Amino acid sequence: MALVPRRRKFAQVEATLLPDGRIDVAGGVHMTPSEAAKAITGRPTNGWGFFLVDRQAKRALRDVRREYLESFAEDVGEDEGDDEGDEDE
Repeated sequence: MALVPRRRKFAQVEATLLPDGRIDVAGGVHMTPSEAAKAITGRPTNGWGFFLVDRQAKRALRDVRREYLESFAEDVGEDEGDDEGDEDE
């Protein structure tokens, strides 16, 4: 997945979210979004907000992460049922 720096001054930098979750920035592979953002800006930067997955919609990588985590919370809620009547215990 292509990632775009939020700040236009870094718009020329290409970043790619790899299948294993690492981020490739100009051939350098980084373990976290913040590590990748720091490689671009030269200073500590919150990568979850720095990278956009959609520039026009201004949808940040943190939004994708939040939606992903919320999907697990919904799945857990659906799996938890009323345990009354369970005789397995």
